[in-house]
Amino acid sequence: MINYATGCIFEYDSGHPLGSGVVFKEEDTPNFIGSFYSNTKAMFIPFSRFRRKKQRRKRKPIPFSNVAHLACQDSMTSLRVSLLHGNLDITVFEARNLPNMDLFHKNLLDLFSRLSVKFLSKMDGNDPPAKITSDPYVTISVSDAVIGRTFVISNTENPTWGQHFYVPVAHYASEVHFVVKDSDVVGSETMGAVGIPVEQLLLGLPITGTYPIIGANGKQCNPGAVLTLSIQYIPMDMVPFYHGGVGADRSYQGVPGTYFPIRRGGSVTLYQDAHAHDEKLPQLLLANGRMYQHGHCWRDIFDAISQAKKLIYITGWSVYHLVQLVREDPNAKGSSVLGEILKFKSQEGVRVLLLVWDDPTSISILGYKNNGVMGTSDEETRCYFKHSSVQVLLCPRIAGKSTWMKKRETGTIYTHHQKSAIVDADASNNRRKIVAFVGGLDLFKGRYDTQDHSIFSTLKTIHKEDYHNANYNKKQGSTDGCPREPWHDLHCKIDGPAAYDVLTNFEERWKKASKPRGLQKIIASHSDSSLLCIDRIPDLVGLADASTLHEGDPEGWHVQVCQKKKKKKKLVKLIFIVGFISCKYYIFMSDSVFRYCNCCNSL
Repeated sequence: MINYATGCIFEYDSGHPLGSGVVFKEEDTPNFIGSFYSNTKAMFIPFSRFRRKKQRRKRKPIPFSNVAHLACQDSMTSLRVSLLHGNLDITVFEARNLPNMDLFHKNLLDLFSRLSVKFLSKMDGNDPPAKITSDPYVTISVSDAVIGRTFVISNTENPTWGQHFYVPVAHYASEVHFVVKDSDVVGSETMGAVGIPVEQLLLGLPITGTYPIIGANGKQCNPGAVLTLSIQYIPMDMVPFYHGGVGADRSYQGVPGTYFPIRRGGSVTLYQDAHAHDEKLPQLLLANGRMYQHGHCWRDIFDAISQAKKLIYITGWSVYHLVQLVREDPNAKGSSVLGEILKFKSQEGVRVLLLVWDDPTSISILGYKNNGVMGTSDEETRCYFKHSSVQVLLCPRIAGKSTWMKKRETGTIYTHHQKSAIVDADASNNRRKIVAFVGGLDLFKGRYDTQDHSIFSTLKTIHKEDYHNANYNKKQGSTDGCPREPWHDLHCKIDGPAAYDVLTNFEERWKKASKPRGLQKIIASHSDSSLLCIDRIPDLVGLADASTLHEGDPEGWHVQVCQKKKKKKKLVKLIFIVGFISCKYYIFMSDSVFRYCNCCNSL
């Protein structure tokens, strides 16, 4: 299950009337800034266009007819375009004798060296200034689609990557291109490229070698410049999960490059919106003759929280304490307001932890409160639980090892978008197990909706205390008569070993976010005592035994929680492609953004 969130930047106007067929183009100026997303996007897009134009002026394209390739029949005339439908097993080992692309810095360094050579020669123990040179990396492309990218190795002309890629492909192409580039502060410069003919790959044999890197002039980009690589094509007929699904090969670990492997044994309940009316849902007959049991997302989350005895861990872009989870059930007993339930459960001895994105624009200091640009109510929720045993950790988006400017940009613009609720549940025989809810729905105001997506008729009933619309708010005046913002999204419940991966993700994020930084290292000692050690809870089923709880279930699922490893790029695109390739009968897509050409080729 993959969820995207985006902001529109165009709205119909006199030049683009509704239904006219006149569409906006990429170069058009954005004219809609009705939300924070749209506002940010509208400001960023002109800058990104300028940056792309600057890069285009800076780069000199390489005619790929000149790149170095293996000798094959008719290679000196033209290469035949053929279909690659399967997987490419690729390793980029190293490059040698690359050119120095940082000529400005090199000339500056040479000037400095000449001026200071007489002084350096008189000073013992002083090394000459370090050489400034290229920051190389390699992109792998098929038919203009980039399918792989190595990490950048800074300041070297002889990089060693040793990086492996196992990439599904469905492309018509004549060559697979390995393009060597120099990473700059803004964009990159192309050094040269190596091409491997598809005709050679179709033989199915491993191809390993060292090849000259050819520049735009059709010659070697630098004397002795070479790239060492290996590549092998595995046709789709030899990929097990293409014929039998992801469970056909027991050795299959799932989408490559992810943090967690595929887990066998378990069940998944799919949800449409926060609530669904049963009479409007289709009746589906399963293969074993049973009827599919639809769920009700927020009602199921409410039941799971109410029945938890050990732990309740919740993550979200925003978690709002005043959200009412159950609204259209006359048989519901007690309060279903999230904040009240969590306080009550913590008083029972349940460990309740909330990991919420920290909006840097929201403030609550000495009585002064500002809800922030995004209106997440993060400070309001923190203050509500302040004097309770519920622990709230506001977690900003933190960049890794990077420049000061990049860290400030990351903390201001980017957010945490994980949405999960992890609880313990009954596993029969006086045992407990871990169950996780994940997907696209925050426990936040305005998210409760049904298939009807009404914008007026429920304003005085189920949405009476839950009005939300980014374009109409009380700061601008009365919202009486204004439509609410409908909300459509998907969610799911994972019951089985994959739920323990969701728990691991929460635990690792909590440990990182709670680690003291700056002055906190001096005045506070770091402790992870907030998290329960589930291995020490005797009646809680562990990961190793979780799959046995669903043995023999004909409706058992194979589930993989996809979280990318460090330096793993374009994971979402890879998930799409693997899903498309392994599918045999049915594909349904519901997405606000779909722009991956690799995915279109797979379809």
